[in-house]
Amino acid sequence: MIMVGLPTMLLVFALTAVATNQVDGPEQIPSKMGNGVAMLEYPAPYGMEQSFDPSTGTGQSGDATPVPGWVEGGSAFENAEAISTLTGATALPIADETVTTRRDGRRLELHALAVDPRAGLTDKVTLTSGRLPERSGEILVSEFGAGRGLPTSGELTIRAASEDRKVTVVGTAEVPPQGGWMSHDIVTPEPFVDDSFGSGGWILLGDEPVTWSKVRDLNRHGIVVWSEEVLRNPPPVSELSLEQQSLMEFDDDRMGSFVAIGGALLLVITTLLVGPAFAVSAARQRRTLALSASNGATTAQLRHTVLAQALVLGVISALAGAGLGVAAAWAASRQPVLARTLDVTGPFEVPVVPVVVTTAAAMVSAVIAALLPARRLGRLDIVGVMKGQNVSPRPSRILFVIGAALAALGGFAVISLAARQSSMNNGGDEVRIVFATVALVVGAVMLSPVILVGIARISSRLPVSLRMATRDAGRQRTRSVPAIAAILAGVAVLTMTLIASGSDEEQSRREYVAQNLPGDTTVFAGGTNLDAAAVERISADFRAIRPGLVVSPVAAIDSGDPMMNSVNPVPPTKPYDVKAVNVVPPGCTAKQTVFDVGFNWTESVQSPPCQRIGTHGVSGTGSSMNFVAPDEMRRRLTAIGQTAAIPAVLDGAVVVARPPGSPSMLTDGTISVMTASQTVDPAENEIVDPSADLRDIRTESIPAIEVELTESTLGALLNSSLLGTLETANAQGWPVRTHQLTMFDPAGPISQDLSDQLGFGVADEVYLVTERGFVSELGPIIAVLLGIFTLLLLVITLTSTALTLAEQENDQATLAALGSGRGTRRIMAAAQAFVLCLIGAVLGIAVGIVPGIALAYPLTARTWDPLTGMEKFGDPVLVFPWLVLLGFAIAVPAVAAGLAAAGIRKAPDATHRTA
Repeated sequence: MIMVGLPTMLLVFALTAVATNQVDGPEQIPSKMGNGVAMLEYPAPYGMEQSFDPSTGTGQSGDATPVPGWVEGGSAFENAEAISTLTGATALPIADETVTTRRDGRRLELHALAVDPRAGLTDKVTLTSGRLPERSGEILVSEFGAGRGLPTSGELTIRAASEDRKVTVVGTAEVPPQGGWMSHDIVTPEPFVDDSFGSGGWILLGDEPVTWSKVRDLNRHGIVVWSEEVLRNPPPVSELSLEQQSLMEFDDDRMGSFVAIGGALLLVITTLLVGPAFAVSAARQRRTLALSASNGATTAQLRHTVLAQALVLGVISALAGAGLGVAAAWAASRQPVLARTLDVTGPFEVPVVPVVVTTAAAMVSAVIAALLPARRLGRLDIVGVMKGQNVSPRPSRILFVIGAALAALGGFAVISLAARQSSMNNGGDEVRIVFATVALVVGAVMLSPVILVGIARISSRLPVSLRMATRDAGRQRTRSVPAIAAILAGVAVLTMTLIASGSDEEQSRREYVAQNLPGDTTVFAGGTNLDAAAVERISADFRAIRPGLVVSPVAAIDSGDPMMNSVNPVPPTKPYDVKAVNVVPPGCTAKQTVFDVGFNWTESVQSPPCQRIGTHGVSGTGSSMNFVAPDEMRRRLTAIGQTAAIPAVLDGAVVVARPPGSPSMLTDGTISVMTASQTVDPAENEIVDPSADLRDIRTESIPAIEVELTESTLGALLNSSLLGTLETANAQGWPVRTHQLTMFDPAGPISQDLSDQLGFGVADEVYLVTERGFVSELGPIIAVLLGIFTLLLLVITLTSTALTLAEQENDQATLAALGSGRGTRRIMAAAQAFVLCLIGAVLGIAVGIVPGIALAYPLTARTWDPLTGMEKFGDPVLVFPWLVLLGFAIAVPAVAAGLAAAGIRKAPDATHRTA
């Protein structure tokens, strides 16, 4: 029952969690609008084209029609009256904010929902204790926030926009996660920051529903609408565009594929896991069934007896597993913090059809597992069983041939389908891959009888105990094969998971991009420009915590684009000027660095050869230009072994990084840099050649030092391809802006504890990232997997070993009568467990390698080179954790052998035998 019920429970829990976390359709009404009739998002500067459910995707549709009375750049609260006039309904403004508080020596980031709950937003903000806030400075703490350690009464200090504010907690409330994933910590009737442009929206209150035609009208103003009427009663799909229809069909196909894959895997896994249990059950009943047969019972009646037991146990265990899975998901969804951790957020939902399919598959697996013992009853040797003799018949050669064909075809199909799916960058083969994997596993199981016989025949040189164990496994295949099949399945899943996760981890390590020197900290300031006063203020805050820290500004080219220079930029509506500063590679013109008309994007997999470094660079990692103070430049050049270049760089030269295999950017020790001005018109949608209106073009040759780009130099160059001093940028007239800081401690690398202290004491908009290189998080996951599969294999192995010892009770008694001690019997029991577990583990590793490689294809065949910034398709990254697998294949059988030996505690009962 455990072998059937446990996998069923886990899969039903996963299905329920996915369905609960997938908040769509009418389920979104409480979290989006409460008892309102619609929720309107902040308008975009272009017309929108949405589906009935905007969560399935939205698109653009021309220019947006202005909203009458709109306050340009105003917040949702400032434009509530304009939305009310447009819709003819009361528009209640809402906004999402991120603020912080200090708790227990650490900075805690809070998600705040700004809305006046006194409007009676049933289900969106449900008061659970206390009262509703009535004025500014009063807040509610959500159940999720309380679970994170926020107080449920009294005062709380909130920091927003670099200002500390005392607020009073007047109650607690239940706030459903926004969109099924983002949980709010607090509710405030007014925003903490007034300039919350672009966030939030409005809830329309009233009795008049917002119909689909009204939704389309509001889309023309750039407003995405979540309508209660449309979500509950969606119009015909023909009302949507072809693109929106295809998105809806894709979601349906994906859910169907998930159910098919889950059902097929559950059917195979539970069948193999429960196989040893039914083998034990059938073996225990051999004498009873033989007595029934000797008294006239037909083969059909014997088979019905075994299958009926399997059906009863399968139904009970499958229903129990499904019920426990649903109950566990419900219990997790009722605890806000646990629900967020396990992704069981959103309105609780049980996917009836997938759960029924899963439960039925578990029931069928139990019956299938009992079919083999039931079929063997047709060859039941009544006399032999009554005499205590039972030897499996010769293995079928036909079964061996079929198994070999299935294993070969399944393995070939798994890898070829995975490779095709990766090369095409397309899905649709998931179900085929799963069934090909099933064919591979089933074929390997069908090969097991012949493999056992072969091992028994070549075991003559093994020690006596191991020789007896291998020969017993070869003779008693009716109980050995199910145990080995179950172990094979478990180890195959483990092998597959370790190969796939290890390969993915290795690819992540190769693609890791260092942002700084090891042990140094990068200080970001929320995307805003930092003037000298801000740099000094932040530096002083750091040095107050740790005297001696060296903080240096890092500047980038300031193109003048208003969308790049603030946290919440206001999209411009009128033409504006921007600055272009680009490196001109040899053989290119200044205009080609802005846009290369002759480059064909559709036919090339490479970046444009002329757009490499600068404001118009498109080569990924190495396209930016950074500038630092002279002392910081001296330190970085020393770190990469370029001390000889320090005088030249401090005198006006720049450092240029050349990716491996890329042509040099230098000509006679210099690089060419162009500067130009350009006018950008936001109303222009189709730009054929953006370089056509360049003006004031100027090109200068600058001394340069070329450094080959490697993983070690990437961080020293601050993840850019051109690094110079601030004095050089100013001398060349390049507009720059300080966008971040870099910090190091002369006493040594900045520790995590120091980093936490520094983050605690600075303003909210400042956050820190300390360069520690690639840090693997796979260790704890592997430890958990090894623990689970070790327990699983021990249960299977010891179950089969117990059956073996029960059948050998007469032999054990004979050995005891001849003077054999307990040690000898323990060695024999240990050998039985060791042989079974070792054979199954080795076969499982061999089988699991194939789907492991197949999983590595979609995970790693698509690679990104951090040095060139190029994405490409190629051979997958394959990592075979041989030491872990071999250690597992030896350690687990050894543990099983030890436990089996420890189970021999008393001498067997010796009975008098008559001739």
